[in-house]
Amino acid sequence: MMPMPDITDFHTHNLEADNAIISVPEDWVRNPAHFSPRNGAWYAVGIHPWWTADAEGCRHMLANMPLLLQHPQVIMLGECGLDALRGAPLAEQERLFVAQIALAESQQLPVTLHIVRTYDRLLRLHKQLRPTTQWTVHGFRGKPALAHQLLDAGIDLSFGQLHNAASWEVTPPQRRHTESD
Repeated sequence: MMPMPDITDFHTHNLEADNAIISVPEDWVRNPAHFSPRNGAWYAVGIHPWWTADAEGCRHMLANMPLLLQHPQVIMLGECGLDALRGAPLAEQERLFVAQIALAESQQLPVTLHIVRTYDRLLRLHKQLRPTTQWTVHGFRGKPALAHQLLDAGIDLSFGQLHNAASWEVTPPQRRHTESD
């Protein structure tokens, strides 16, 4: 696994961001020919849970991902995950999530997670799949008790501007990331 570069923005969708990991837009995953990385920029590629309502499109994106994940500027898989409020039914989101985790494992890439009201499923899957790559929940706003559960399971946390200050404090600095998303 390639060492993580020293970055200040763990997760953004701003394609012009510097010193950041940029989560690529849906169009780039649907059509890898549109992937146009900037020199010196770092990227994450994944199927966002909000995109999962399009089953055929997700099959196509999943087929494209191995090629994109091999690009030297792609240093993370994500954002992927589970969202109880948007996207396909959770069983379908979970199937796509597990497929993406298998890709991350095969490429030895860390994973950025989008998790909304599905932490129980996330913890179950982490225990079941026993990943060797690092998982990080982005945009974490939960309470310290949930932060402890995730950290104890081996999952890191990334915090945006809106976050629970107590959860920030209980997260060890080496397991705490900051982001602009």
